[in-house]
Amino acid sequence: MSRSRTLLLSAILLVNPVLLAAQQEATQDFNMFFVTFKTAVEQKDTATLASLMSPRFDFIFVTNVAQDDVFSGLNSNDDQQWINLLQAVQGTPVGTYRKSRVLQCTADEVIYKCLVVFNKDSRNRWRWRAMVMLTQ
Repeated sequence: MSRSRTLLLSAILLVNPVLLAAQQEATQDFNMFFVTFKTAVEQKDTATLASLMSPRFDFIFVTNVAQDDVFSGLNSNDDQQWINLLQAVQGTPVGTYRKSRVLQCTADEVIYKCLVVFNKDSRNRWRWRAMVMLTQ
């Protein structure tokens, strides 16, 4: 085997465990965040949820919604969106994106797709970014 192929193979063998460890750490990091988020939703703990929210939060059809307005929206219509969020956290976030995860929630109408979105902020911390209805 040529020297360059040997070096390439050695580099691949060394880098793979590093990449795998980084991916596992990112997954564990999100899993810890998600356990906290799920518990807060189950307990309707708005203080904890507020601490987990992104400063720029999108809710239903509106962008950049104030936290108080999000919680008012969750409470409206006999807690319909709280129930929706509670059902969503019983599922598993999808996507293997490095900086985001998505949960499916229940849309109000068949023309929409409902998503609960999490992403990492500029300080590399997981945040609850949105609960939105998107046109399919």
